[in-house]
Amino acid sequence: MILIAVGSSIGSAQNHFAAAEEFLQKQGIMVVQKSDNFMFPPWGGIAKNEFTNAVWQLKTDKSPDALLAQLQAAEDASGRDRSTRWGDRTLDLDILIYNDEKIETADLKLPHPGMLKRDFVLIPLLDLLQKLA
Repeated sequence: MILIAVGSSIGSAQNHFAAAEEFLQKQGIMVVQKSDNFMFPPWGGIAKNEFTNAVWQLKTDKSPDALLAQLQAAEDASGRDRSTRWGDRTLDLDILIYNDEKIETADLKLPHPGMLKRDFVLIPLLDLLQKLA
């Protein structure tokens, strides 16, 4: 199972999410199931805007590194500004789980080390898992 966290705090989250799904589909990455969207206060002490967050299940034959590159390309296509860590952003796509892979590199850590500590991931994740049950 491949799961990603999806978030946005600038502009229309619905539009950013729809554009991201379309972008990924064109790369051969299919969104199989989505949680509902949930609103959360900013996290990390920098962002000022409320975030819309969700968790999506994906299907792809791309490697974790190749998937990460495509997720970052989708973020860039949305106009994401990476100059301020933890800042507000148009689109944030993070790999949470990639099957049973355990990876720890400078660019990618799987499973995502912070996912069980963040309500903005856990609540949509539980919603998605209920839909898959």
